[in-house]
This record gives sequence, C-alpha cells and structure tokens, in this order.
Amino acid sequence: MATQRSLFIERLYQEMEMEMLENIGRVIGEGLDITDDEIVQWQVAKLAQLGTLRKEQLKVLAKHADMTVGQMKEYIHDQGYAEVEAFDGRMKSLIDAGVDYVPPSNTVYERLLALENQSADVMNMINSNMISGSDQIYRDIITKTSSTVLTGQKTPYQAARDTIKEWSRSGIPVLTDKAGRQWSTEGYVSMVIRNTQKNTALEMQNARMDEYDIDLLEISSHAGSRPSHIPFQGRIYSRSGNSKKYPALSTTTYGEIDGILTGIGCTHKGYPYVEGIHTKRHEPFNKKESVEKYENSQKQRYLEREIRRAKKEKTALEAMGAAEEDIRDVNRKIRQKQANMRSFIDDTGRTRRRQREQIV
Repeated sequence: MATQRSLFIERLYQEMEMEMLENIGRVIGEGLDITDDEIVQWQVAKLAQLGTLRKEQLKVLAKHADMTVGQMKEYIHDQGYAEVEAFDGRMKSLIDAGVDYVPPSNTVYERLLALENQSADVMNMINSNMISGSDQIYRDIITKTSSTVLTGQKTPYQAARDTIKEWSRSGIPVLTDKAGRQWSTEGYVSMVIRNTQKNTALEMQNARMDEYDIDLLEISSHAGSRPSHIPFQGRIYSRSGNSKKYPALSTTTYGEIDGILTGIGCTHKGYPYVEGIHTKRHEPFNKKESVEKYENSQKQRYLEREIRRAKKEKTALEAMGAAEEDIRDVNRKIRQKQANMRSFIDDTGRTRRRQREQIV
C-alpha cells in the first residue's frame, strides 16, 4: 500500500508538471507567426501575458495541491505503522527468550506525527515553488527567443522552439541546493519521497530500539550497493559506541546525506541484534560484482530519464503548435532512446522497467 501511494504521489507531480509545461508552450506558441522586425513587440506582449499564464498554473495547483499534501502525510503514516509492526515481528525471538514485550509508547507516535507535519511543509514548499519556477521558465523563453532573433541567429519560431525544448527536458525548477544544483519537480519529489521513507523507517526503529535498550544493529547487504557503502554492509555496529566487541556506528558514514542507511536512495536496512538470541543473517558481497551491478543500475536510470525527457519535448512542442517536421524529429529521438535502452537490456540482462519510461 505504501509503495503504491508513493508512486501515486510521483505521478501526481508528473501530471502537474506536464500540465504546466503544456500551458507555457500554448501561451508561447500563440501569435508566434511574426517577422524578425516584430520581435520586440512580441516580447512586450508576451511579458504582459504572464499574469494570465500564472492564473492557469494556479488552477493546476489548486486541482492537485490538497491531494499531494494529504497523500504524503498518509504515506508517512502508513510507513511508520508498518515499521513498528515489522519491528515487533523481529522481536518475536526476543520475547520467546523471556524478554518482556514493550508496547510502543506515545513518544514513538509523537515522532511519527512530527514527520507527517514536516512532510506537509515540504509539499507546500514544492507546490509554491512550482509557480515561481513556471514564471522563471516563461520569462527565460521570452528573453532567449528575443535576444536570439535580434542577433539574427534564428527565426522567432526556431528560437522559441529550441528554448522550449531545453526547458521541457530539464523540467520546472523547484529548488536550488547549496551546491548550486537546480532540482526539477520530478527529480526533487522523487528524492523527497525516498528520503522521507528512509527517515520514517529509521525514526521508528530507533525509537523502538531505545525502548528495548538494544544497542547493536546489523546492516543488510546486497549486490549493486553504492560503492561507498560496500565496506559497511553485512556487519554489526554499536549505536552507542560503547561495545568492546563491535565497532561504533559512528565509524561508518551513517548520518551523512550520502551515508549508509541514511543516504538518499540507499536501500540498506538495519536490524536490531541481540547476541545469543538473534542470528547474523548478512555477509558482505563481492566488491567487483557489486560495483558492476551498481554502475549498470545507474546507467539504466539515465536511459530512463532520457526517454522521459524526449517524451516531454514532444508534449511541449505539440502544445506550442510545432511544425510537423519538428514532431517527426522528436518522434525519431524517442525511438532512438528506446533503442538504446533495448540494446542495454540485451547486453546486461537487466529487467526493463517500462513504467519508469512513461510520462503522465
């Protein structure tokens, strides 16, 4: 259920982004059959239409905003309760050994409520920034189109077409991070969902481990692990650092934005471990094999993005009323990207995830 809800949230934002990009393409495409000498008047007229465009974008936002916030809160709620239930299941061997069952305290659910409220703030921020990001794209298309035409490089149609294609590929920006990287709606929402799922699971598990006074944690292992996580997987660590037998969890990258367990996109899991009761279940994987599988997974994600970007180009061009020749060109591009994916799948034997190549 939680996985379906996370996919639904991503689809909601993909739909919002595509509707907004279509609105931009439609407004830009209206009245574009002008001569080079009319470009300044066109620029003034288009800038005057920003308010009209913003009203259309607000309609898109109003249609989806409450649902995005509500679905995200329910997603965290489901994740939190599922993790508590899973933790109690893992404690069965401890209870069978004579340890008293410790029911979840109010503190556990207070932490969960705090996570739900934080997620609502993040979703509202994304929704608000989509409007300002739309404004940014629209102004940039108008400015670049005008300057390109004035320097005699392209016709008004060619200049607008090429700029719209650039922005449709990159998507509506919603955040610029400390490193100066600009995050698109699709990329940022995906990252937020994965990070939220990770944080919720860790918060619930740590809270329950505290209630049982369990210090040791076994980290899972899998082929295809992020290379920086390979040294830490399949091992047991002390959360407090007080164990004389096991290294401290702080000696790993735990807690870092790209760290083991806490890293965005990290699929490792931690399991409570009590010596004499729990059996160690995970061992490290072969490093060479793991790195090769990880690199292939990253290549597949890249090819999937390339297919989606080409499809977004087509949607934006159709919205602006692009020439049939340009639509044929982008169709050829889509087919070539799909051919690249087929070749990659044949070479690596990986499973193709067609749903990841789709746009709403």
